Amino acid sequence: MGHCLGAVVVGFISWLFALAMPMLIYGSNTLFFFIYTWPFFLALMPVAVVVGIALHSLMDGKLRYSIVFTLVTVGIMFGALFMWLLG
Repeated sequence: MGHCLGAVVVGFISWLFALAMPMLIYGSNTLFFFIYTWPFFLALMPVAVVVGIALHSLMDGKLRYSIVFTLVTVGIMFGALFMWLLG
């Protein structure tokens, strides 16, 4: 359990970074978009945590590799959801 805690934190921080990316790209107008679509993005939080744990396990506990792959994977999930919601 103790070694998975780092993976949980990596998954959650990846979710936060992915949540901030549209705001950095599109500015404050993204907040109005999130007002109506927040349940979709909130539903990705446990998925991001599980992805962090799974990738940490697949990388044999190598935290640096799991950080990079978790950031990329969660970013792709957020990007796909964001583009799908934009139409």
